[in-house]
Amino acid sequence: MHQSRIVVFGDLIMPASSSDGSLPGAALPLNESQAFGRSLHVDLYGVSRALCDDLTFCYGLLDDLAVRLGMHKQSPPFIFRSPDQQFPDKAGLSGWVPLIESGISIHTLTLTGFVSIDVYTCGDLDVDEAVRYLKERLGTNDSEQQYLVRGTRYHTTRPGVNVVSRPATNIVTSSESAHPA
Repeated sequence: MHQSRIVVFGDLIMPASSSDGSLPGAALPLNESQAFGRSLHVDLYGVSRALCDDLTFCYGLLDDLAVRLGMHKQSPPFIFRSPDQQFPDKAGLSGWVPLIESGISIHTLTLTGFVSIDVYTCGDLDVDEAVRYLKERLGTNDSEQQYLVRGTRYHTTRPGVNVVSRPATNIVTSSESAHPA
């Protein structure tokens, strides 16, 4: 099951995703090519409890996702188990892998089979590849996703810094290929 939402971030208003789960390329702001970063938030439902509670699996998921998206790790992932005796409704795992480009985090709730993953990068982001890979690895098609463009004025508001515009062709959206011909 997929639910569409509207994302409002600064002067950016856009559908979070279309009915088929992909992000509409036409909704991207004109100044995304000069934005500081992109942030993808994926919530996955119906994930097996075994995967939600598997430290090794979640470590590998963070490690592999960074490589799959062409990002550069600053260190191996960190994964922590929530103290389920103290917080039984929060039983699960939380983790993070720091990236040169920013970071990827994961939070799982074992009892409900819920996984939340955030990918933040100051580089390019292939949204479709990230979502497809997460659904495949976590064994579910039931998800929601939100995409934010961050720091849209970053390159134009720093005093004494020459503004260098990144060409829009480097931005990967759902309507473009990750490797243009």
